[in-house]
Amino acid sequence: MREIAVFVGDNGSTAALTEPGRVIVYQRQQGKWKPVREILFSLERSLGMPEVRRQLAAMLEALGNCRVFVARTVSGLLYKELEQAGFSIWEFAGQPSSFLEYILVQEEFTVRQPATLQAVIPASMETEPGCYQVSLKEIQQSGSGLTSKQVLQPLLNGNFYCIEVVCSHIPPWLEAECACGRFDCKVERLAEGIKLVIKKQICG
Repeated sequence: MREIAVFVGDNGSTAALTEPGRVIVYQRQQGKWKPVREILFSLERSLGMPEVRRQLAAMLEALGNCRVFVARTVSGLLYKELEQAGFSIWEFAGQPSSFLEYILVQEEFTVRQPATLQAVIPASMETEPGCYQVSLKEIQQSGSGLTSKQVLQPLLNGNFYCIEVVCSHIPPWLEAECACGRFDCKVERLAEGIKLVIKKQICG
């Protein structure tokens, strides 16, 4: 059965992972989403990074086999730790009932056709063969819930020459990709944010 973990605040809506709240694991049973377990979670950042990692590791262990995680926002170390643990990370604002089914459909679609995910991303545009312009800001503002990795990875794994990404900040996972030398990345400062130009080191 598919399970989705959602981090929520006191009002039952999604919260930022840096805020106090709880993780509710939902399971789809007979066509309906039902909460099956709950994990209290509140980061104590004042105790230092080792304690943050310990708290996060305990939460991840409690999630068991669930590998889909939703919060209002996830960034920095928290995003990196979830990603390294093999989670598919989504960012949504609102009540879980409004997005759980959508996420399940998209997750199953990605499993079946990982190379065609860009087809559901309206802000991606092929300006000419092998060249793309992607506005992460537009995608995030659209409320689709797609993360930067879900948007860009299909393009990065595909046959491209140049990808121009407009964003407010460079996602940590993408910085790591550029740092490892897989791509040639150049950053341009814009009035509305950042433009990252990505090219392959070796074009096939």
